[in-house]
Amino acid sequence: MDEGLEAARKKKLDSLEAEKEGRKKEEQVKELLRRTLEEGAYARLMNVKLANAQLYAVAANQVFSLYQKAGRKITEAELVALLKAIKGRERETKITFK
Repeated sequence: MDEGLEAARKKKLDSLEAEKEGRKKEEQVKELLRRTLEEGAYARLMNVKLANAQLYAVAANQVFSLYQKAGRKITEAELVALLKAIKGRERETKITFK
């Protein structure tokens, strides 16, 4: 019985540590985004994160690339254009009934 309890405790500890590392990594990404985006653009991207996590992940990577190329903060208008370009690449699924 002790072995089962110990194994469960270890599993729980591992999952808590993984969750803590995930939160730490997410905070680092947010801090980098704060540095690379203007305030309005950052707020918009955080709203995108709430609505569509996949779009947020792709956009965040693109923002980092753009920032490295441009060497300046990304404006809200540029972020909106980037989001539209990303959404434009996604194929819309059409369902037809016969």
